[in-house]
Amino acid sequence: MKTLRMMTDEELVVLYAEGNNAAFDVLLNRYKSSIHSYIYFIVRNKDLTEDIFQETFVKVIMTIKQGRYTENGKFKAWITRIAHNLIIDNFRQERSENTVSNDEVEVDLFNNIKLCDGTIEDNIVR
Repeated sequence: MKTLRMMTDEELVVLYAEGNNAAFDVLLNRYKSSIHSYIYFIVRNKDLTEDIFQETFVKVIMTIKQGRYTENGKFKAWITRIAHNLIIDNFRQERSENTVSNDEVEVDLFNNIKLCDGTIEDNIVR
């Protein structure tokens, strides 16, 4: 019998789905460096990289354990796509959290000429 390290990704996924946790350890060790580097290259934040990395592999585990992973010979591309989607989700969430709303205030702070030194048009005219 082949050792786990000599098996293909597809064989390891099947073993893991059948309950062999050592098979997942081999997959994790095989791709952790490249996935971690990919995430860090984009987000440039060590803590955020760790969070997204962990979330990526939690999604991988859940998908395989639920039997929803379809084998097409591109395991690394699939993991990278999961990480990429999580990065995008994080940026979207960050962007929506940093949005300033003026809806709850009766006075329009953003468009009130009395509260500013002038508009761009005023500066151009001057």
